[in-house]
Amino acid sequence: MSYIKKIITITEKERIYQKYIKNIIFERKANISGGCIHLYSDSEEWEDQWDDNWFFIDENMRSHAKLFSIESGSDAKGTPTVYYDPLSRTAFFKNNSYYGWLKSVALALMGDVFEDNHNIFSAHAALLNVNNNGVCIIGPSGTGKTTLSYGLLTKKNAKIIADDWFYFKFINGTVQGYRSEKNTYIRADLSQSWKEYSNIMKYAKTDNKGRAIVNLSKVVGKEKITDHADINKLIILRREKGKPVEERIRLDQALRLLVKNDYYNPHILQRNKWKDSVRKKAYEELLKRTEVLLLNTIETPEESLGRIMDFCSE
Repeated sequence: MSYIKKIITITEKERIYQKYIKNIIFERKANISGGCIHLYSDSEEWEDQWDDNWFFIDENMRSHAKLFSIESGSDAKGTPTVYYDPLSRTAFFKNNSYYGWLKSVALALMGDVFEDNHNIFSAHAALLNVNNNGVCIIGPSGTGKTTLSYGLLTKKNAKIIADDWFYFKFINGTVQGYRSEKNTYIRADLSQSWKEYSNIMKYAKTDNKGRAIVNLSKVVGKEKITDHADINKLIILRREKGKPVEERIRLDQALRLLVKNDYYNPHILQRNKWKDSVRKKAYEELLKRTEVLLLNTIETPEESLGRIMDFCSE
């Protein structure tokens, strides 16, 4: 199950705002890669997770975007729906029972601001520095993105920038990816694949979806976390029987795959002809600066991880 996204006018935004503003009991601003997002909520249920998730920002800072979480929480009823007004950069997320979606909408909302005004683009993907290579791991849900990212992090010459979402921009002929979250939102069952994470949940409280915000530096050490990397390796994951385990693919092949699958990002708030062209151009430029591996994760996590390590050592 996912949530519905609807574009609304600024007039509709004002009507919804007036309807729900009197019920707001919790407000907080957050720093997302230098952008300021303002959360309003009629529930305090996710207050601690929100504060743990993001970097601090002065509450006096003017916000770039506003996100209202209304009639939401673990016991929310009805169809989860985001109503988004691009003109005022205001989103209302109604009937949401999952913190992970709230987090993703916040990232997508800030990504929309960055994309339009700063030539900074979103990747719903993991980013690590492995053997001095900036390695992006992207693909559909269920193909092992999180499992393989944290597997890589157990290696000696690996650091993590982001496990789920990062922003990237082009500087002096390179493409740089940037950390978006202070702490990570991870699955409690991570240790089933990698025993190194057997104690990870002692630092956090698991929510109703078996996930928790975790201060990863307490688990792996601050030296395993970094803020940015120059991206030169891109791994696209799939899980399909009968397909090759790994393939080196050309720029045009990779771009078609990314475009066809909407860049593996179900949280994009706006889709129109102009936005599509901007994103396609950005990813084409990204691919020009990277080597691409199409990896079929039908093997064990250990075997897939070995293939990634070989790719990162080239």
